[in-house]
Amino acid sequence: MVRCAGIRAAYQSPDKVRQAPAAVAAVLMEYTQPETVRAALHDVERVFLVGPPLANLVDLENRVLRACVSAGVSHVVKLSALGGRQSTFPGLHRDSEERIEAAGIPYTFLRPNGFMQNFVTYNADTIRTQGAFYAAQADGAVSVIDLRDIAAVAVKVLSERGHEGKAYALTGPQALTNGEIAGKLSDAVGREIRYVNVPPADLRNAMLAAGVPEWSADALLDLQRLYREGKASLVDPAVEHITGGRATTFDQFAHDYASAFRRVGEILDQAARRWRGCTGQLPGAGG
Repeated sequence: MVRCAGIRAAYQSPDKVRQAPAAVAAVLMEYTQPETVRAALHDVERVFLVGPPLANLVDLENRVLRACVSAGVSHVVKLSALGGRQSTFPGLHRDSEERIEAAGIPYTFLRPNGFMQNFVTYNADTIRTQGAFYAAQADGAVSVIDLRDIAAVAVKVLSERGHEGKAYALTGPQALTNGEIAGKLSDAVGREIRYVNVPPADLRNAMLAAGVPEWSADALLDLQRLYREGKASLVDPAVEHITGGRATTFDQFAHDYASAFRRVGEILDQAARRWRGCTGQLPGAGG
């Protein structure tokens, strides 16, 4: 049985605290400022720990972990990553997991694969302007997951008993190559979207030219290598088992986020078609 619980959202900058929705109890929690961590954890029973993708992730999360122990937090649910030490990013998360295990605090590790929403965050611009997206994972298939499913799992794990001491692999319902994803995006948008595979060195140069820090660029390339080698194709039923609902398909994701990949003209055309379907005339047309 799930009981209602108060939720406090911690942000790393005052600007984000001010921009938080009015209904959210928002507080500042800067990892390197212990007083803000202590204040954020005051009277908190359970923590959903989401660390930043930085080289010092382990140290930053360990600072919060120590504060959780001091504050008497009863359960830490950590957003981790699938892959263990096969790649830089998941390797850092595994190091952080070991710190949590050693601390003796009840924990649950959520280990998602790559996010479907990354196609919006990182690829939407070139999809809109060039009808293409670029990566260096060749034909490697990845069981990408919708962030909404991760959120649904987190809510269940945080609000129910019985998940302590467990680690869950969170994936989408199928492993897809970028070529297959391009086809699904094409169907959702209504025009051809291409996947262009590029050499890793060229992708690295492009990221550095765009201002991506060198460590981050190399870590992202290492993740692309993991994908390219077919080591991220696991499909796990944990989402369905925990939430009781099916994991979101990429087709559904592409449909829900189609507007993010459409050109402005396409969005206007779609709106006009919908209006005409409802009224039998175009917006502004006289009768």
